[in-house]
Amino acid sequence: MKKNNLRAWTLFVNGAQRLEGAHEYTPPELAITKVEVRSGGMDMSVPMDTGMEPMVCTFKIYGVDTDALALFGMQVGGKSPRITAYEGYQYTGGSYGKIDEMEGMITKITADARPNTNMSEASVTLEMSLNYYRSSVDGRELFEIIPEQFVRRVNGVDVLAGLRSKVRL
Repeated sequence: MKKNNLRAWTLFVNGAQRLEGAHEYTPPELAITKVEVRSGGMDMSVPMDTGMEPMVCTFKIYGVDTDALALFGMQVGGKSPRITAYEGYQYTGGSYGKIDEMEGMITKITADARPNTNMSEASVTLEMSLNYYRSSVDGRELFEIIPEQFVRRVNGVDVLAGLRSKVRL
């Protein structure tokens, strides 16, 4: 891929409402949990995938956004809030877009310290524990992770499909 730079990004709640005061967004870290396995005929241990670490994203909002804060711990009608992050990247001669779709529960709200200067920069950080994550670049799926359905797709390949069929999920 060509050298590229993040040029702009936005966050939306439930597909329609833009979080206008959002000024910082950290996508979820994707991490595999593993154990080291070594049998009698092996010279060294090898890693074995035992699942994934919990996924968490954070975003920071200037001031007080009561609609976003009201999502704390909420599931409206049995449905988790959905945050969509749109990112625009630019390179010499072109641009492309990345979309992260996340569902989960706002599990933590942390207010910045209240300074005596630059008060307009005081923010609130929201942490969201995810039960769904999908990331795509210009329509090409990079990841889709649905823990409750035992789905982990990487670059369009469902790496858990074979195991899922063995346990009849």
